[in-house]
Amino acid sequence: MGILIIFLACLVAMLLSVPAASHAGLATWFSIASASTAFVAMAVNQYLATRPTYVEPLFGGLDRIYRAHKWTGIVALGLILAHYVITPNFKGKLLTTGLNDLARLFGEIGFYGLMVLGGISVSKRLPRIAREFPYHLWRQLHRFIGVFFIAIAIHFNFIKRPFDGTAWLAIYLNVFAAIGIASYIQTQLRALLRRRRYRVVEVDRAGSATLITAEPVGRGIRAAPGQFAFIAAHRPGLREAHPFTIAGHDTGPDGVTRLTFVVKPLGDFTRRLRERIAPGDTLMVEGGYGRFSARRGGERQLWVAGGIGVTPFLAMARSMADLAGKKIHLVYCVRDAGEAIGLAHLDEARKHPQFSYTLHSSAIDGRVSPEVMKAGAGFDLDGADLWYCGPAAMRQAIVKGFRDSGVKLARVEFERFEFR
Repeated sequence: MGILIIFLACLVAMLLSVPAASHAGLATWFSIASASTAFVAMAVNQYLATRPTYVEPLFGGLDRIYRAHKWTGIVALGLILAHYVITPNFKGKLLTTGLNDLARLFGEIGFYGLMVLGGISVSKRLPRIAREFPYHLWRQLHRFIGVFFIAIAIHFNFIKRPFDGTAWLAIYLNVFAAIGIASYIQTQLRALLRRRRYRVVEVDRAGSATLITAEPVGRGIRAAPGQFAFIAAHRPGLREAHPFTIAGHDTGPDGVTRLTFVVKPLGDFTRRLRERIAPGDTLMVEGGYGRFSARRGGERQLWVAGGIGVTPFLAMARSMADLAGKKIHLVYCVRDAGEAIGLAHLDEARKHPQFSYTLHSSAIDGRVSPEVMKAGAGFDLDGADLWYCGPAAMRQAIVKGFRDSGVKLARVEFERFEFR
């Protein structure tokens, strides 16, 4: 549904360009239509960058919003390039020379700026690039997209064009200009508007993962089991917010809800976090995000976790009281049993008659198979839900294995962690 709304918003811009610019010739109309559609797509992307939780149901979660954000941006860049290559023949009202020259300058600033940032964003995903562009630099440069959007809005309003400011297209684009600029301002003020201050109370460097427990200083975030949050620490190299699943929500006798994050050192940020974070440090936390919640699932659910992907299931298993009436079996897949985390919480959750789990070590038992999962579940998996968190290749192999064995799953729920 979310993708459809984006498509319709862009389509309206293209349709409104027909009465506004078609009289100036096919080439001019195509150039104006491309620019108008791209402008709406950029405004939508500025809005999606605010991480609006209330539209997550339309996309299926923030991870899907990020994918929509990426592909909408790619389409917008292509349309802007088409507008640049196909020069429009402006026959409309000529503004003052000074304004027109200024508008042309802002248009060039916006175009070249977006091309550079777009090129960096695309190249960092190419498999043949030996060295990936540093993430923290990319994040800082990415902030300038809003500045270039404002430059293009100025270009649109003050460049000469084959329609005047009373045309429906002009009004429509100005509405999206306001949306885009307001959204950009909100993203720059996110630290003040959404982030909550937490204090680290415990750090457990357990094997291959780091468990960080923090309590709120003042008002905490609102998050459900299975959701994730963006966290940053007040230490050098840790100030850029990164997303992590919340592995635990523990409310103590004092009524304070402490959050636990499980972090595996897979990149520069996570390695620095493991090395530098300490009790007493301040975390800035923003969330919760995502729709990975077993509450939305059916009566029979198979949970499959691959390695660090167990984190949302730990949070949900610790809230079994909220999942009454559901039969749940977790298959926790690790290379070696020594890598497993949170087993004490899973053992505690197993006291609930509707929950069970199997620890599957690939080093001993080989790859997990549908037969292994069927045997451990204790209920019929045909028509059950599969809730999965782990590597994409493993998920695809499991789904194919069930399909080949004749098991028809009711639904397959997972998050696309590539956006993180």
